[in-house]
Amino acid sequence: MPVLTDRQRIELAVPAYLLYALTGAPDVFVPADPDLTAKAEADITELRSNLRTACLEPFADLTPAKSQALIRRLERIKRQTTTDWHERPALGLMLMLWCFLKDLTDREILILWAGSAMDRAMQKLLPMCEYGFQKREDDVAAQDQACVLFSRLQAEGLYR
Repeated sequence: MPVLTDRQRIELAVPAYLLYALTGAPDVFVPADPDLTAKAEADITELRSNLRTACLEPFADLTPAKSQALIRRLERIKRQTTTDWHERPALGLMLMLWCFLKDLTDREILILWAGSAMDRAMQKLLPMCEYGFQKREDDVAAQDQACVLFSRLQAEGLYR
């Protein structure tokens, strides 16, 4: 098995980390029917668990000190790329992250192995995001914002 560089490890962790951060915000997901609240909470808990696992997997074979150093770098990258997120609607951010991830997988920059924690998270997330893509203008805006995010990350030396 090839050894990953620090940059590759960060690139693997970024999508899951950004999604994990967003899904932890209050009221990001609101069930369409109040009777589904318990199921929605269980689904979000499972989603966040898978995202957390996916965030940490790239660092699992490192020493604790090296792992912590890369996680601090990951946190710095998140802070730099999410500075304007508090001003934007959660659904728009979620759709943008979905488009960002889709672009990475379409380009084969990121490969989601079937059954992996990230694959399970994306299988759970897709139905939660589907209705947001019903509006054409939301879809176009999310794709444009995903391109901006990708450019910001490239400015940080990632995904080159």
